Amino acid sequence: MLTIRPAAKTDYAAILNWNADQDEAYLFQWAGFTAYQHPLTEEQIAKQAKKETVQIFMVCNDEIPIGTIELNDIDPIAKTGRICRVLFSEKARGKGWGEAALRLLIRYAHETFGITSFSLRVFCFNISAIRCYEKVGFRMAEYFEEKDPHWNNYSMELKK
Repeated sequence: MLTIRPAAKTDYAAILNWNADQDEAYLFQWAGFTAYQHPLTEEQIAKQAKKETVQIFMVCNDEIPIGTIELNDIDPIAKTGRICRVLFSEKARGKGWGEAALRLLIRYAHETFGITSFSLRVFCFNISAIRCYEKVGFRMAEYFEEKDPHWNNYSMELKK
């Protein structure tokens, strides 16, 4: 059974393992360029986890971690939150677990913080992620051009 739970320090090793032998572009693709720098370390994840408006979650299948997902910029007053830093292990991809995990996270954020408006950013080339987000109900809101066109991206939104 698929579940999400807050990440513990002991989970950081799994996140590092999913990034082992990967380059800077891989880290940038799933984590963006503001929170982490290559090579990823436990200290960087711990620093991100300590931020007041951030919650890092582990996605588990039968209690075995298969991915991570972050709820960021949590604002219970504005009822907004941003989903980011979504990463699944190689073996867990293509099974629909991303969609299921997003639905669990959205339900949790709505019930816990009253969040009714979610946003995220996704690179234009990441077609499978875009399709996943659309299945959950996210819609394109804005397009961003970067200096390097490879990193052009969309902002997507979901109103609950």
